[in-house]
Amino acid sequence: MTIQQFPAATALTSGASEPASSARDNFLENVTLARLVSPISEEEFRKEYFEQKPLIISRNDPNYYGDLLTLEDFDRGIATSNSYVKTAEAKSKKNAKHGSGSSERERLLADMRGGSTLVLDQLQQREPKLSLLCRRLEQELSHRFQTNCYLTPPKGTGFTPHWDNHDVFILQVFGSKHWKVEKQRRRLPEKSDFMGEEEGRTIREEDAFSFALNQGDLIYIPRGVVHAAECGSQASLHITLGLMPNTWDDLLNAAMKAIIDQDERLRYTLPLGFMRGDRRALVKRLIATFRSATDETFLDAVVNQFTDELVTKFPIDLTGQVTEFFRPSEIKSDDTFGPRPGVVFRMHAADDTVRINVGGRAIAFPDFFKEALECALNQPSYVVRSLPGEIEEEEKIFFIERLMQEGLVVRK
Repeated sequence: MTIQQFPAATALTSGASEPASSARDNFLENVTLARLVSPISEEEFRKEYFEQKPLIISRNDPNYYGDLLTLEDFDRGIATSNSYVKTAEAKSKKNAKHGSGSSERERLLADMRGGSTLVLDQLQQREPKLSLLCRRLEQELSHRFQTNCYLTPPKGTGFTPHWDNHDVFILQVFGSKHWKVEKQRRRLPEKSDFMGEEEGRTIREEDAFSFALNQGDLIYIPRGVVHAAECGSQASLHITLGLMPNTWDDLLNAAMKAIIDQDERLRYTLPLGFMRGDRRALVKRLIATFRSATDETFLDAVVNQFTDELVTKFPIDLTGQVTEFFRPSEIKSDDTFGPRPGVVFRMHAADDTVRINVGGRAIAFPDFFKEALECALNQPSYVVRSLPGEIEEEEKIFFIERLMQEGLVVRK
């Protein structure tokens, strides 16, 4: 493997001696952050690149992403969409949304044949493979993910140079595309920020990488870094995997809300004429308020509530639950189960109960199920009778039935 160092990013190329991904485990079934950024280590990515600078990975392995998203999947996504499909063409600056009517779909095809990029936003909401990709990473990394997918014809372009308000991983799943990515971020945008025309939608060539992204390759682009892409003689299909961050800003706002909730005096009106009076009284009151909020027990409760509320925002996977309800299958003590892939939950242990927060639900169990819960929700696979704790075999079966009904475990 050769490694070429750049001032503000790294391009890595895995040599021919690397095993082909087709001989390795399936990418989607085993996706992690480490697998996403391989061959560099997760530790190096976190330390050197995350939220800091771009990373370009060239793998020489067109099968790396397996069948994560095929051209046929995208075609089906277009054909079955009952929402809009976007087209974008940078040179003419023509961007359009096409509905599901016949005439609009005809215009969609005309735009594509004229060089426009086809865009399917939020495809993880209706493509099971992309849904699983997002849920597995969400479970590992505690942040929401989304996927926008872009199919560009040969010689086509999509968007003018721009930065995004969230970090993105570009996964090249078909063909190739030529990219220009600036080495330094221009700004650290907030979630609501968008790049305006007045910022100059051009690439600073003297401060940019210029390279081809081939099938199986990846780019990581932190938010605020300007980038653009266009096709050569090959068409291109890539997934933009967006990390939708929970920020320190969010946590601090949650803490401020908790401070106000526990002291109703903070909802009182500021003193009449405060803008013309002595500011020292206001400053002293703020200091006293912030000091009272530094209590560790209080802040621990804030973080607990913040994370519990975040759990409600992660999507719930219903796959198989309808079938299981209408056509239930008997559970036996020698059956094998494991956690539902990508399920995001929090466990709280109290004096005599254990509570699982998942989605908008809080599911309570007697405390003697604690060991069994920790095993059932964290071990990749296990036999029902092997569940730990002082519970009878029949109770273990009822326990697994309950977890299946709640969408927390699945058969293996």
